[in-house]
Amino acid sequence: MTPTSFGKLINKAGNGNYKISDAPEKLIRYITRTNGRPANDLISWGGISILEYSGIDSIIEQIYLAQRLHTRKGSFGRYMDHEIFSFSSEGEALITANKLELDRLARKMAYDFFDTDHGQIVYAIHSPFKEGKHLHIHFALNTVKYDTGNKRRENRRQTAEREARFQRIIANEIETGFI
Repeated sequence: MTPTSFGKLINKAGNGNYKISDAPEKLIRYITRTNGRPANDLISWGGISILEYSGIDSIIEQIYLAQRLHTRKGSFGRYMDHEIFSFSSEGEALITANKLELDRLARKMAYDFFDTDHGQIVYAIHSPFKEGKHLHIHFALNTVKYDTGNKRRENRRQTAEREARFQRIIANEIETGFI
């Protein structure tokens, strides 16, 4: 099994994406399926550097509070970053065969964002609810670090490096056999 066979990391931070001030609320409600249009595919959700137990409304307010720390000349730019790890068919089969706990896996992947360069992350795991869809994990990242007020920067090289780290996290979970 090659290290890249578990899936693919997709960075949705293209030009013009998430540059409207209500982007945090819309993205978080979308991935946690609390936007009034549930898709019945949510497995679990959680967060890093946020008070999860306080509920979605409070989580969204925590994101906005951190963003108020950031001062900048000109436009704010992106309010959120959105990345998705979409598992391959082989990756899904290995997760099932090895009985991996998806929330534990998603949380470890979210901690990678926190450990490498960022603060507040909300993740949500979605099942493949339609033909041709795959198990996937959404990561909604506040573009402002809550402890410094600095904006997050991301480029293709960093996304590729993160994908490689995600592949290693999955491989390690399979190897160690955590359930």
